[in-house]
Amino acid sequence: MKRVGLCFAMSVGVTILASLAAAQDAALFQAARKEGSVIWYTSLALPSSTAIAHAFKQKYTGIDVELHRTGSQRVLQRFMQEAASGIKNGDIVHTSDAGNFELLKDKGMLLKFTPQGVATFPDGFKDKAGFYYGMRATLSVIAYNPKSVADKDAPKTWKDLLNPKWSGKMVTAHPGYSGIIMTHVLALVNVYGWDYFRDLAKYKLHIVQSANDPAGVVASGERPVGVNGAEYFYYKTLKQGNPIKIVYPKEGIPLVVSPVAIAKDAPHPNAAKLFTEFIFSKESQQLLADKEGLYTGHPEVTYPADKPKLKDLKLLAPNADELEKRNAEIKKRFTELFGA
Repeated sequence: MKRVGLCFAMSVGVTILASLAAAQDAALFQAARKEGSVIWYTSLALPSSTAIAHAFKQKYTGIDVELHRTGSQRVLQRFMQEAASGIKNGDIVHTSDAGNFELLKDKGMLLKFTPQGVATFPDGFKDKAGFYYGMRATLSVIAYNPKSVADKDAPKTWKDLLNPKWSGKMVTAHPGYSGIIMTHVLALVNVYGWDYFRDLAKYKLHIVQSANDPAGVVASGERPVGVNGAEYFYYKTLKQGNPIKIVYPKEGIPLVVSPVAIAKDAPHPNAAKLFTEFIFSKESQQLLADKEGLYTGHPEVTYPADKPKLKDLKLLAPNADELEKRNAEIKKRFTELFGA
């Protein structure tokens, strides 16, 4: 009888908590609806960010999402410039450079807010102080065009790229634009030092901006080898029928966790909280995995069978503090070495 009573009490407790959560969600929705919109600064690829915005508007009618998409470093630049001018425009900031969020946190520019959905996320997706959380995770990988490069000759490791036969045949994205590439460069500098990039720069690489750009260059055959780039975008380009093969180097793969945070002076704070809750829901996290092949911190999200599991890969994950501290160094050294 005691066990029955205990189970009944626990059941009632869970029901009460669920009711309270539902009431809080309803109150937040009403407050957000009064504000009417949320302004989202993001580096997430436009098809995915648009899909999330559309799904949110379908679920929460009466609240618009104003989307501003560009590269990570430009998102930060815009947000900082507006703040310096006293302009309070952006509600939510999302980039692929976790160091950006340490900078903003240190400057007191973020709102402390913990969405319900991150409770079961792994530590690598959570700011311990509660100011930002990882919305998605991206790998930076090697890729090649199998029409131009035979599988037996393709690079399998980062050091394989340091071969004169690839001179004039490789493409790289730029850390001055892309947060993914900022993390990629730091991860490999931590393993090989700057000598690796000094040697790589000898081979006349084609330089693009976004971590998504190498996929198109490789698929077209213009430069058949990508020395870095967003794995999810290579994967998406492959699934569209383009000639691409992805290489996951066994000596380690840069893992890029891309955070989301709410601006301390957000003009639509309730809409920002509601949208953040939505971003970290199972619904949105699964959408990212399904639509783009992205990884997330949500333990219930499932992935395509032909994508490797993160637990089966050796991951290189610089911490956010180091990314922030070495941001200027990485941009400067990369520009010096590659001439752009």
